[in-house]
Amino acid sequence: MRGTRRVRGAATFGCIVWLAICGLIGYVLYKVVPVKVSTSAFADFLQEEAAFGSIKSPAQLQAEILAKAKEMDIPVTRDNMSVKRTRESITVEAHYEITIDFFNGAYKYVWKFDPVFARPIFNV
Repeated sequence: MRGTRRVRGAATFGCIVWLAICGLIGYVLYKVVPVKVSTSAFADFLQEEAAFGSIKSPAQLQAEILAKAKEMDIPVTRDNMSVKRTRESITVEAHYEITIDFFNGAYKYVWKFDPVFARPIFNV
């Protein structure tokens, strides 16, 4: 019976600290995961465009990439992307930054992305 006397249901300081840490991790994930998902989807799109580069002109590829970037709210412009085509390969690259604000601007993290995809051209 002696062991049941000490059980009061009160939270200790350690429990409050762990809850605060879990809340902080959840908040960071809430801010970072959507950015990572959208940039990964954009990188997949760039890779797909590079794979089908043999049937499209570089200007057409660039226009499609810029349209997709605008649709996905990725800050890519004509200045920070390039589509290079040679006889053997096509290279698609984009260089951009996304700023993530934490705690209403108290801390800002600049995440830099530099996807580069080079694929061989198979003439059909």
